[in-house]
Amino acid sequence: MTETPSQQDPDFDRYPETILHFTGPAGFEVDLRRAVSGEDVEGLRRRGLKASFAVLTAHDPEGRDLDEGENERRNDALKHRLASAHVGFVEVNACSPDGKHCECSVAIETPLASAIELASAFDQLAIFWFDGARFWIESVIRTIPPIPLPR
Repeated sequence: MTETPSQQDPDFDRYPETILHFTGPAGFEVDLRRAVSGEDVEGLRRRGLKASFAVLTAHDPEGRDLDEGENERRNDALKHRLASAHVGFVEVNACSPDGKHCECSVAIETPLASAIELASAFDQLAIFWFDGARFWIESVIRTIPPIPLPR
């Protein structure tokens, strides 16, 4: 029997509370606990994210907490893989509301199936998917249906 993401990662139920902090000179964030606003969409477009896109990380594979050094190595490997394939990305930190837990992530414009495949290669349980209007949590291991955000 295949486990669900919440069975593999006890923190999975907190994913919908994530705040996406986009890096760059002008700070910008999207709070996944609320509906995406026109201002949010404009901020995403200013960062080059004009269509649907995925937010994924290489940190903490299969929900296992790794040390900072190993997570950094995994993040570097993800960015190297994207750069080698000439896939542009936007850096984003996916954080808990209190900021105590953040995972370096990337936002990439790619088909959903490709994003799932890439996340799977880095042993992730789920990704965030923006369909142009709203965010979703998509299970990489495909054991649960997509979760629309906000809940």
